[in-house]
Amino acid sequence: MAEDEPSDEDDPPEETNVFCTETVVCASPDVTLPSDLDLARSSSSSALNSRGTGIVDQSSSGAAAVHVYQEMLHIYEKLQQYQQEKSDLETALKQKTKENKRMKASFDSMKELNDSMKKQLNEVSEQNRKLECQSRKVQARLENLQRKYECFTTHRSRETAVPKAHDPKPSKPEKPASNKAAGKAAAHGPSPRLLALLLDWLVDGQLMEVRDGPRPSPQERCARVLPMLVEQLHGASAAAAAMEPSASLLLPSLLRCIYCCLLRLEHSSQHAVLTSTLRRLGEEVSRGSRVAPLFKSSCLHTRFLCSLIIIKTISQVDVLAQAVEVLSGAVRTDEGQALFLEYQALPAVLALLRSGSPGLLAPSVDVLLQMSAESPGTLSAFLDQCSLEDFFRCASLFLRNPRLEPPLLEKMLMLLQKLSGIRSVPRTHHVKNKRLFEASSLHLLLQEMHRTSDRSQAFISMNLSSILLNLGMLTRS
Repeated sequence: MAEDEPSDEDDPPEETNVFCTETVVCASPDVTLPSDLDLARSSSSSALNSRGTGIVDQSSSGAAAVHVYQEMLHIYEKLQQYQQEKSDLETALKQKTKENKRMKASFDSMKELNDSMKKQLNEVSEQNRKLECQSRKVQARLENLQRKYECFTTHRSRETAVPKAHDPKPSKPEKPASNKAAGKAAAHGPSPRLLALLLDWLVDGQLMEVRDGPRPSPQERCARVLPMLVEQLHGASAAAAAMEPSASLLLPSLLRCIYCCLLRLEHSSQHAVLTSTLRRLGEEVSRGSRVAPLFKSSCLHTRFLCSLIIIKTISQVDVLAQAVEVLSGAVRTDEGQALFLEYQALPAVLALLRSGSPGLLAPSVDVLLQMSAESPGTLSAFLDQCSLEDFFRCASLFLRNPRLEPPLLEKMLMLLQKLSGIRSVPRTHHVKNKRLFEASSLHLLLQEMHRTSDRSQAFISMNLSSILLNLGMLTRS
């Protein structure tokens, strides 16, 4: 037993020394550790000296810490790589932003320049359009002057051809001689150019059924022929003043053709180009070269057509008042009423009503009242012509005149009462007059007038009641 005790005491230290040596060798890796890891290693060594059983656990904890440290170091290096990329991207973004700002500034300046050029182009286009319009007017005026000059030279040549011995008074008869020569020229027949245009018009419109190529429109033909018709009218008027029978036969046909051309040109672009021609036409019809103007001729047909031409070409109120007085006297006869319907004179009278001139309202309403008189041949046709939206809007404007006198109101209400009694316009339209009253708000105006009218004016109240009754807006009491 004494020999065994020493051996038992010596064996454990030897095993412990060997194990510690191996542990130290394994726990010293070939890496550079930070100070906290070195501290952890020294503490683990001292712990191994104190307790042998906890050495393995401490060494495994140190290895895990080293592994964590290496991973954190790797992540740190990656973060520095991303930080550098972020800085580069921010620099590139700033450069792109500056470039975009420069491009935007350039685009804005180009846009402003473009807008300025567009504005200048529009101004130049508008100026060009005005210049073209002026050029057309000047060209038309030049053509009229050329034709007038040719006519003048022709008259002068004929005057110089007459011997002076046959002229008892050479100081005064120059103008009458010129008019007489023009009257003879008109009496013998129209000018060759005018005759050629009229014959071409007749062939194209009536005699030839098939023709290749485009044809001139009626408005273009009227614009071409109207200046020559005015010149021809001047000669025919002078010949009629000289009491030549052939001129008296030609004059109504000329006026009829001129009036039809005016109707064609009234709403066309050619109307503005012929301003000087229309002015000369109005002057020729209203004054002319005779003591009594054409619109006061003894021929009712001539008188009627001249009055309509004056209304469409003259703006002087005094001349217009004389023309509408002629119309008012003409429609008192059956022939005059037939001419009113044939030449569709209603729009001309409505134009006078729209003007609102006090001197033109009364005679214009008188014309309408005369046409609405009880006549079996014309009343129905006249009411059909009035059954259009244009007439009802004009009537609404007329009744809204604050200075409208009661006699004129009575006359207009009489006509509206007859129109309200018609249930429909011609069968081709199939539109009730009640809708025309409503479209122009005339029914509301008449209702308000009936509510506020003076009951002492019995005729006005009676017509208002009759109209509203026909329209179904008033019940029988």
